Amino acid sequence: MAKAVIENYHGSPAIMINGEPYPPMMATIRTNAGDQLKFDSSYFYKLGKAGIRIFFLICDTEWLKPGAFTQMKTEVEMLLKAIPDAWIFLRIGLHPPLNWCEEHPEELIHFLDGSIKPVHLFTETYECDLPGMYSLCSQKWREDAGKALKETCESINNLPFSDRIIGYFLAAGYTSEWHYTGFNKSGTCCDTSQAFMRYYSKYLKKKYGTSQSLRKAWNNNEVTLNQPIIPDVEQRYFIAEVDKALENPPHLYSNDPPPKPPQNGTNIGVFANIDKFPFVVDYFQAWHQGTADSIIYFAQIVKDIAPDKLIGAFYGSYGCTDFHYSGTAGAVLSLLDSGKIDFLAAPGVYENRQPGGYTGQREMVNSFLLRNKLFIVEEDTRTHEENSFYQNFVEMYDIKDTINIMKRDFGRNLCENLQAWWFDQHIGGGRYKAPEILDLIKEQQKIACKSYEKNRVRHCEIAYIYDEDSIYTVSNKTTKEAIENNRNYELSMVGVPGDQYFHNDMANSAMPDYKLYVFFNVYTLTDKEQQVIHQKLCKNNAVALWLYAPGYINLERTPKISLSYMENLIGMKMNCYMDYIPSKFRLSQEDHSIISDLDHGRIWGCCDRLMQDSIHPRYNNSISYLYPAFYVDDKKAIVLGKYLQGQKTALAIKEVNGFTSIFCGTRYLNSDLLRKIAEFAGCHLYIKSDDVLYASDNYVTIHAYKTGEKKIYFPILCSPKEIYENRIYGQNVKEIHFDMLRGETKTFEL
Repeated sequence: MAKAVIENYHGSPAIMINGEPYPPMMATIRTNAGDQLKFDSSYFYKLGKAGIRIFFLICDTEWLKPGAFTQMKTEVEMLLKAIPDAWIFLRIGLHPPLNWCEEHPEELIHFLDGSIKPVHLFTETYECDLPGMYSLCSQKWREDAGKALKETCESINNLPFSDRIIGYFLAAGYTSEWHYTGFNKSGTCCDTSQAFMRYYSKYLKKKYGTSQSLRKAWNNNEVTLNQPIIPDVEQRYFIAEVDKALENPPHLYSNDPPPKPPQNGTNIGVFANIDKFPFVVDYFQAWHQGTADSIIYFAQIVKDIAPDKLIGAFYGSYGCTDFHYSGTAGAVLSLLDSGKIDFLAAPGVYENRQPGGYTGQREMVNSFLLRNKLFIVEEDTRTHEENSFYQNFVEMYDIKDTINIMKRDFGRNLCENLQAWWFDQHIGGGRYKAPEILDLIKEQQKIACKSYEKNRVRHCEIAYIYDEDSIYTVSNKTTKEAIENNRNYELSMVGVPGDQYFHNDMANSAMPDYKLYVFFNVYTLTDKEQQVIHQKLCKNNAVALWLYAPGYINLERTPKISLSYMENLIGMKMNCYMDYIPSKFRLSQEDHSIISDLDHGRIWGCCDRLMQDSIHPRYNNSISYLYPAFYVDDKKAIVLGKYLQGQKTALAIKEVNGFTSIFCGTRYLNSDLLRKIAEFAGCHLYIKSDDVLYASDNYVTIHAYKTGEKKIYFPILCSPKEIYENRIYGQNVKEIHFDMLRGETKTFEL
């Protein structure tokens, strides 16, 4: 029987099967829709010849689709006939059938008015119009789906090819990605079903113990563990309605006074007024944790039957999904620390994938690696083989575009120690069938195998830091700007490779030290967490860059929201407008190395890139508002930039006890400015241009944002060889120059 584990291999976690490492890439080919199996044996054979050895096969339980087991068995047999030494993950759907949903309305999502809304459930193998979305917190669903999962796993163990199955990929929710569908983002959708209320009560009992403790925490003498409060529409005003009001003001003449700041008593700008409505945070924590607990429940079933198999699921989507209502972001650490999950996965974000851009990721990858877990990228990389509509969407018109994009995405995985699978969503395959693509895959598999025999420890100098709890306390757009937009458009353009963590990892002695720490959405911190962050920063006199509202909320204090918490964290005296202003600033005339070479006429703090976030590329013309707007009010701080509206300090730097503190009041950070801050912190810049860069000790990948001359600066003397050209660009050099076209990719082995 095959034994599959995640083990540290030459410095970074890897999939190990019977003691042998299996580097990226893997493959998932969509072979069925409904009851029809369309299996192209020749395609699989060629993928095997190209070096792909691990395949994810998409299947369902007999509970959902009678005949699914036979279809899965047939597909596995066809795969093993084409590639006898293939290893297999079963991507198994745990969705309930239609009749179950009809018979158990209490297990479906109920809206605030008690209604159930019909939804269209879509997965790669199953589509159905359901009377309502099933609750991902439902214990009844867990038990019934768990029984079907157990029967499936036990039946597989009795098959002759069971030793080729190395793991299970658990699938549920819309598109099998463990998130909800059918939700109205205006706020009428919070679940009041019996299924969720039972889970919510259980969650609160675990957190608070007694109704008396709950009443004290919520400042409500009537609430009980069995009758917790569900936030109503008004109490969730901060999530979307505040930003909607800011972006859609009433008709104004130029000499009219500006609109009043949107508020209804439940919000403090884009933040929830959690001093008055603390249960809002608990509700959303339970909402996200319930989904994670279901994954853990199913994972335990598999582990009991097949302890030598790897278990994973989609979860932890910090991009492409709603941060509040999707229920699939806020419990990543709970899953990673559960002992039941070996990996989590997600597709890349769909914005900005065109030539010249890059595929942003949804997870905090290094929090996984620190725990000896894997984040696996679903590389559903579009190619010129798409239909004309999607060709235009992703600007992939010919084989040259395809090759460069696949080189770019593979280069990221190579440099950042990511595992991944190519996902061909064309039924029967089609996305990667071109001979040139198969040749590229073959070459990349050889490169990946070679890379695994090198020292795989990364030595980055920037740590990007995020927070789970903060997503519950602030508007969806605020989190999107702070996390998703920065990661999608700027971070890979800085010219300095970085690692990504949740702030909780700063308490882990195994987390490396960095020269620069960038805190994106770390709005919610306890006193202890602040202390841990300070200890980490002071360890090597690091530079800390804080964005927008760091430490503004302390859920263990009274009051829970205070500027004093922010001041204690960043070491500067702060103030704020309890109003809204555009997130735009210009640099000051201060003679400081961070800003001396930057464009002082440019407007900073908002995205000025071409943003491909809809079918047609466009410039991001929507104005980002800060509400409240925070500014430095500290005479000992050096002013580096001022808001255009109000002329208060938007960007400042100060030496504090043991570290250098930089505050930026906006949520969006342009790469040019971050590059200068990184240089100030002593980080090595591989490039100084706005091009896509991924780098490790062994490889550097560059993808051209614009046509022109490119210069790469290496931290040590080396002889960089472009791995696809098999050409050495210099002997014992510290920099190389060469020309590139927009959208071209080069990867150098050092």
